[in-house]
This record gives sequence, structure tokens and C-alpha cells, in this order.
Amino acid sequence: MHNITLVLLSLVLVSFAVTVVGSTSSNWYVSINPSQVTLIVGPTNSSYIIHELKQAKTSVYSEIYELTCTEIVENLAELARQGVNVYVVLSGSVYGGIPSDEKQYINLLNSSGVHVKFQYDFTFVHSKVYVIDNKTVILGSMNPTYYGMYIDKSIDIAIHNSSIAKVYAGIILRDFENEPLNSINYPGVVVSPINSYNRISYLLSQQGTLYIAMEELYPSSGLFNEIASHKTVIGVVSDYSEDSEASSQFGLKQLHDMVAKVIVVGNYVYIGSINLDSTSLTKNRELGIIIKDPLLASELKYLIVEWGGKPYHVSFFDKYKVYIIIAIVIILILLIIVLKRYRNVK
Repeated sequence: MHNITLVLLSLVLVSFAVTVVGSTSSNWYVSINPSQVTLIVGPTNSSYIIHELKQAKTSVYSEIYELTCTEIVENLAELARQGVNVYVVLSGSVYGGIPSDEKQYINLLNSSGVHVKFQYDFTFVHSKVYVIDNKTVILGSMNPTYYGMYIDKSIDIAIHNSSIAKVYAGIILRDFENEPLNSINYPGVVVSPINSYNRISYLLSQQGTLYIAMEELYPSSGLFNEIASHKTVIGVVSDYSEDSEASSQFGLKQLHDMVAKVIVVGNYVYIGSINLDSTSLTKNRELGIIIKDPLLASELKYLIVEWGGKPYHVSFFDKYKVYIIIAIVIILILLIIVLKRYRNVK
């Protein structure tokens, strides 16, 4: 009976999500009242997540890559003991293996009445999302680990909007029950591997200075051309060796402990767990959102500059590199053909 009820609830929530569809031209973002938005910057005010979790009265739905933060585990367990319905979806695969601490915490959660399930349908379940009472959703790049909460440079957003919160609740419940999710058309909601490439690509195609803070910005994303289309790029990436190409090509500062995933163009903002690499875009379960919010955009632009991002003016070659290479190849082929004909004539 429990499973049937849960599936029905998830179907209702996701059905709600897919029926509220905007036009094709505007469906890639959602406008939100700034009063409904709270910016969470790790490690500065990461404790806001714990504060919000403590306010839960009826339900908490969460989807998490790795769960080893003692405070969050204890709060989820206490909520369950108080009668709050708590669901946790965890990644069945974690880089380096599931931590021993997490296994111990799962025992605590289970014994407290939390519904915990590992999800194995994706390379990684890399989401970091909490839906509280179907009224508030918190999502972004902040892992509920000691490093994630108290050391890493990360960015989350809390959205106090029931319509949007229910969309993410539906996705999480579907993943909990291993129910396929083939489309999600609610404006602004970004889901890997369903629509993340298209929606982020559309954001990157907007005109204006590009501000970006991205843990993994790799050529495998297939988005370097879209980035190069901007005259000016200001941003930071992690200090991974794989980020070095993006750093040199777009003048991005490499930072230690930088795990944020944020893109800002004009008044449009992407925040989520999705990195710009092939695995994150096409093989993982990842969740994010693209919103139109001038105030939030301004705050994030300031933060990216504060982290060390400086204006970099994309060169003519970077902007048109693909076309230049194609032109050179065509010219070489034509030269070879001409030389062969010339030799044949002789």
C-alpha cells in the first residue's frame, strides 16, 4: 500500500510538472519573485540548509550524491522520529567508493524511520536537492559532507515556491521508485540526462558578458563554441588538470576547493549540480534550474569577481576556431586535388 501511494503521489507531482508548459522560446527559464529566493554560498552561510530542514512539518524529499555531514544526518533522523515523512535517494556509485561513514549513517537513518534507497540507473546520482513540505526546494552544488558544508566554495539556492518545489519532489520520488522519467517541461527546470544540454546551451547562446563558476568545464561538454561566442568571459574553474584547457582558452582563474556550478548571462542564472562535461550532461542524474532574476544575477556576478574572475576578451580565433579549421582543411584538400591534376597534365 505504501509503494502504491508513493507512486501515485509522484505521478501526480510529475504530471503537474509536465502539464505547466511555456512556449518553446521561454520554456528554458522561469521567472521568480526575488522575495522567494535565498542565495546560499558555501562555506559562508551553508548552515541555512540545516536551518530550513529543521522547519519541516510534513515531508522532506532529498536526492544526494554523498551523505556524510553529521548535522544533516542527525536532523533528518530527528525529523523522521517526529513523524515527518523523510525520503533520501543516494547514488549507488560514488567516485572512490561509498564512504564507510555514509554506510553507518544509513543505519541510523533507517532505524529512525527515514526511507533510504540507492539509485543505480545512472553513472552517478550527482544531485544535491532537498524539498521541504512541498513548499521550499534547496538545490545547487553543496555536498552534505564536512568538506561540502564547511570548506568548499559552492553555491546553492533556496526557492520558496510550492509549484517549483513540487516539480523536484516528483522527480525525486520517481527516482526513489525507479520509475522512468523521459521528459520534464516545467519552465527552467534542468534535469540530466533529459534536457540539461539543450537548456544550458540555450542560456549560453544569450548575448552579453558571460559570468561562470564551474567545477568541471571540459571540452567533452561540446559547449566551448557557445562560450567562445561571448565577447567577454569572466569566471573561475577548479584547479583540476582537466580544467586547464578552459582556463587558458577563456582566461578563467583556477581555484582550489571550487565546486560551484553557476552561469550568469544578463539577468539569467543557472544554478545546480550539473558540470559542463559529457558525463554530467548525458549520463548522470543531475538537477538544476535556470531563472530570470536581476537581483540574483547581480549578486552572483559580484561573487564570481570576488572569487577572482577577471574580464577576458575572446579572440577572433577562439570565436571562429571551428570555421577556420574547416576552411583550412577544405583549402588543403583543394590544393591536393589541384597538385594531382597538375602532375597528371605533365
